[in-house]
Amino acid sequence: GDADFLVPELDSRHPDVEQVTRALAAGDSAGVASTFEGLRCRLRDRLGSALADRELLIVHNVLTMPFNLPLVAALLDLGRPLLAWTHDVAWTNDQYAAYRRESWPYELLGHPQGQVSYVTISRLRQHELATLFDLPLAKVQVIPNAVDAMAFAGVGPQAKRLLEGAGALEADPLLLVPVRVTPRKRLELALQAAAELWPRKPALRVIVTGPLGPHNRDNRRYADELLEQRSRLGLEQVVRFLFEQAGPDGRHPVAAEDVAQLYRVSDAVLLPSDAEGFGLPLVEAALARVPVVCADIQIFREVGGGGLYTFPVAADATEVAAQVERALGQRASRQRRRAIRRYSWPSVIEQTEVVIGGALGR
Repeated sequence: GDADFLVPELDSRHPDVEQVTRALAAGDSAGVASTFEGLRCRLRDRLGSALADRELLIVHNVLTMPFNLPLVAALLDLGRPLLAWTHDVAWTNDQYAAYRRESWPYELLGHPQGQVSYVTISRLRQHELATLFDLPLAKVQVIPNAVDAMAFAGVGPQAKRLLEGAGALEADPLLLVPVRVTPRKRLELALQAAAELWPRKPALRVIVTGPLGPHNRDNRRYADELLEQRSRLGLEQVVRFLFEQAGPDGRHPVAAEDVAQLYRVSDAVLLPSDAEGFGLPLVEAALARVPVVCADIQIFREVGGGGLYTFPVAADATEVAAQVERALGQRASRQRRRAIRRYSWPSVIEQTEVVIGGALGR
């Protein structure tokens, strides 16, 4: 990309920069004035040439910290719009009290600069900077740090493709139904519950992971009935069956490791079955720390123990949806969804685009 040049003096550990920083900490700005100005000019000239075609410079944690004050002066000399991405504020931190002086060049850190738009990573830093600079809060934007939730959860390329194919990368919430497509799984009840939930949760996605049961030809007819029901309920974008992503060879696209990864990004597991011999998804959900909403049958109680969100076998979709909402209301689930909404990359990028547009007057 464009990072094909290096300006050594950008590094706060450059010997000349370190000499200036130590002298300024000791209050000896006069003793390093010549070195300071030399650095300032070299940085201004090299950055001015390298960045001549750039409309906006985004500067990370430089304009409020004392580690390279010649760089701060050089950036301001360029006369370009600057976006100061601020993690730390030296003048509000006693650790940097030695730099808290109302004289050149220390004052660069303690006062707002005309061509600079300030962004902080939290409301705490926003308040600190706005108070220090005597600015209205609205003049200091907040954009938090971002986390790649999929990478953090260990979601690999194939599981991510499955989620993308299901339109579920930004699901809120994501319900996982980790079962084969066969009548005893009662997937029609999952569809009905989704229809109940969707008006209240428009970003809802429900993913059924399994293939068609292999031992009964009626399973194909059952799958067709489910797809017809989904269409009738208008849930084509809400409920996705992963068998629909099979390739030309008809092979089911989901491996065991993919299912494990899907558990880790799901908000709840839904199991409408009215009869099972065991109930392995209960164990898997427990290992993934995902709440389970299921029919109140003996084997589920045996395998799952306490803490399940159960509904009577004869429950209607409204009762099932109510239990799903109870599960989603637990603290860990709420915190997870809040973290994704606020701190995922798509959210942070959207906020960043707005701030960049504002800094450019657009």
